[in-house]
Amino acid sequence: MSFFDELKRRKVFRVAASYAVVAFIIMQLVEILFPMFDFPQWTQQFTVIIVLLGFPIAVILSWVFDKTPQGFVKTDVKETENVGGMNVKVDNRPFYQRKRNIFLVFGVLAGVLIGAYGGSAITGSISDDKSVAVLPFDNLGNDENDEIFSDGITEDIISQLSNIKDIRVIARTSVLQYKGTTKNVIKIAKELGVTTILEGSVRRIGDDVRIVSQLIDVKTDDHLWAGTYDRKMKNIFEVQTDVAKKIAYALKSKLSPEEEARIDQVPTQNLEAYTLYKQGKEKYYQYSEDAFRESIDYYKRALNVDPTFALAFSGLADSYGQIYSITRDSAYRDLGFSAAEKSLKIDENLAEGYKALGLLFNYDGDPNNSLKYNLKAIQLKPGFVDAIYNVGSRYSGKGDLSEALEWFKEAYKMDPYNRRNNYKIGFTYQLLGESKIAEELFLEGILKHNDSYESINGLVNYHLNNSRPNKAKYYLDELLRLRPNDNRTMGVAFNYHLKIKDFDNSKKYGLKLKQLNPGAKITLAYLERWSGNNTKANTYLNEAKIQLENWVNKNDQSAGGHYNLSKIY
Repeated sequence: MSFFDELKRRKVFRVAASYAVVAFIIMQLVEILFPMFDFPQWTQQFTVIIVLLGFPIAVILSWVFDKTPQGFVKTDVKETENVGGMNVKVDNRPFYQRKRNIFLVFGVLAGVLIGAYGGSAITGSISDDKSVAVLPFDNLGNDENDEIFSDGITEDIISQLSNIKDIRVIARTSVLQYKGTTKNVIKIAKELGVTTILEGSVRRIGDDVRIVSQLIDVKTDDHLWAGTYDRKMKNIFEVQTDVAKKIAYALKSKLSPEEEARIDQVPTQNLEAYTLYKQGKEKYYQYSEDAFRESIDYYKRALNVDPTFALAFSGLADSYGQIYSITRDSAYRDLGFSAAEKSLKIDENLAEGYKALGLLFNYDGDPNNSLKYNLKAIQLKPGFVDAIYNVGSRYSGKGDLSEALEWFKEAYKMDPYNRRNNYKIGFTYQLLGESKIAEELFLEGILKHNDSYESINGLVNYHLNNSRPNKAKYYLDELLRLRPNDNRTMGVAFNYHLKIKDFDNSKKYGLKLKQLNPGAKITLAYLERWSGNNTKANTYLNEAKIQLENWVNKNDQSAGGHYNLSKIY
């Protein structure tokens, strides 16, 4: 008898096939169910390792032992053997007549069906949804302003697509990293979690512009749509509108009359105002006080050219609101509210105007109105990722962590490479008691951005809260090395040393803070009192008391305000 025949006689092939079928089904279920229940990544890897290690064990056991009506017995080399008065034989019937083999076939089919349809049935819209990433258009011109113009085209198409409810479009923050990339579209689509990619180029010569774009289905590598536009600059908004509509049609998305009207809307008839507005947005996205002030200058210049440019007023409101959050100078708050109201007076359906109001109300201590206006912005522009994130933050502030988590996850799907999203989801999981998931999200954030303040800060606090001060210190040192001039880094060091009762260093970093909120002033007051500086301590406490009482008078539901006041009284 050949070795092959002996393997058949000892049923090694049957056991191997049965094991492979069961393993295949298990792996399909793991891939579908583990992410759905938010199991950590290591649990999937551990399950796969156990399944793989079990295979050679099953094969060895099938060679050594045989299953009989009397139980498992050691397999003899003979083709028959008398076991307990019974004759055990090799089954020589055809493959299709053996019941076990029929079960094997059904098992394979079940595994294939689970793999093919189970994921979409359970997780639905994640893998098979109408999703698109608009990659930065290549600038084929030589002028520096052409670069701003081509980036503006990308951003405007993203903004237009955000008006369509059943299309998930990746936000500007996550796609800009692919500017000038050599990665292929399939890899990019996998990283961003989308099914289609829009790429293109812009060439501007004087008043003439050529835009070439193509929509690619990454599953088939087919071009769902392609278009070339030769236009005068004054007609540029028509191109953006047409591209957005063509994408919607290619993805079989039916536009409602309201969605179509919003896409057709032209923000301004003046190209100079439009260019100045785009330059203002570029400054705003730098998120620093100096950049906010520069953005205000651009927005004002845009409004000097076109006084009815609603988007410029909403941009102005955002920038004033950010400066108010930094300086706490009420003059900027008032200027911000005025600009937001003007934007909505010009266009009552401007989502950006309502989002700006939401930002201002939040910084002014009114989370209820902030939530209201951010929800209004999402109603008008369903893919407005900044507003979606803000809604999550408002629910988090109210203590509704489960609701907050859903909004943060939605923001993550639209903006997976935004530094804040990994942190916010991780922090929420940490508050819900899922510390290990939180740590994994913070580490994922560092893999995406190695200098991420948000994720490194999350790891500092994660390890502090889990009684690992040395591990926390490692990440704090990394933050100080990577972002030594970031005011927020001083705040992390301030709190770290306070928690480990190193009061001298805590005070040292606290005094380096450029702006002191009431909570920081209260902490410094206690540190000064600990050092014997009662006069300085009382000054901090009085300043904090005035700020907090004003805050609570405006917003009686501010839990943080009442809590900090209780530390003083």
